[in-house]
Amino acid sequence: MDKRKLVLPGDHLSSCEEAEPGENAYMESDEVYSAAVGEDVRAEGKAAVKFKGRVLQQPHVGMEMYCVVTRASMNKAVAGCVPVSEAEQGGRGVEIEAVLPVTAIRREYVADLRHEVKIGDILKARVQKVLPTGIELSMMGPEYGLVRVFCPRCRSAMEMKDRIFICSCGWKERRKIAHEKEDVPKAHKEEF
Repeated sequence: MDKRKLVLPGDHLSSCEEAEPGENAYMESDEVYSAAVGEDVRAEGKAAVKFKGRVLQQPHVGMEMYCVVTRASMNKAVAGCVPVSEAEQGGRGVEIEAVLPVTAIRREYVADLRHEVKIGDILKARVQKVLPTGIELSMMGPEYGLVRVFCPRCRSAMEMKDRIFICSCGWKERRKIAHEKEDVPKAHKEEF
């Protein structure tokens, strides 16, 4: 008798006490769920989904993410994140909630995180820590920072001119932007 089981995205695979999430699986509220259509596979304490095609990766230190800021306070921001590799391949993997602490934005002192990132902003960051309590991000480095910024007054997308974000309503802000690694001007490397 064939014991293979087909699972769909969001199907329950196990509790976190029984198994950790493996390939194409994710954990939410101490339960492991499928992130793809495929065969339910369990081996070596991992619940995974065997799937022909993409393999969704678990967050790990150094993984680059695109994030949308959903909450911001003086000391931290909370964001919904998707791995850069998944987003650039046209996929829409599982959204992971992560925290960006004020100390992980730039080397200089930042008095209030809300001056650097605002709700709705899209940023590129890397995973700094994977803790039992959650994932911590960092924007340290010239290739990490804001990718898309929205005006705090009218919520329109802001354009960048001479390293300053300018809105059609006249609002202007200077915030940390993400540069491509090869495009970083030498004078600005120390700034981040």
